[in-house]
Amino acid sequence: MDKDFSVLKFLSQVFMIYGITTGLLNVFCILFGTSAHGLSTIFSLGNEGIGVATSFQFLLAVSVIVGLRSVIMTDILIKKIPLAVRIIAMFAGAFLTIIVFIFLFDWFPADMPLAWIMFIVCFIISCIVSTLMSVLAEKHENRRLEEALKRYKEEE
Repeated sequence: MDKDFSVLKFLSQVFMIYGITTGLLNVFCILFGTSAHGLSTIFSLGNEGIGVATSFQFLLAVSVIVGLRSVIMTDILIKKIPLAVRIIAMFAGAFLTIIVFIFLFDWFPADMPLAWIMFIVCFIISCIVSTLMSVLAEKHENRRLEEALKRYKEEE
């Protein structure tokens, strides 16, 4: 869990996540754009890619989610809340943010059950992948710190 906040960390997270999201959206456009054209504003250009408006919508959504992360996962406003509760709050906040954007920008038809099922499945998969990546990154960082501590103790 991060203990502090910095603008550079915030911007690097926004643009890293935005880059990954945009890359995935472009792949989805190539794969499904022709058949989904007209069903969703995301596929307004068919298999030609993502429109400028949609790109900025995703940039805003990512910025909101990273902002939530900054509040929930650092000690800026919230102190003494267990990590598990923070993680659940983070995923819930991201989920609600995306739902707001779905309705605001008509990312897919709100009355289409298959679209909701696909969204929920994709969200769950992304939560699992991001959790696994975080756990692996933390283990790697802990191992690195342990090795540095061991070297420090040997030098004394």
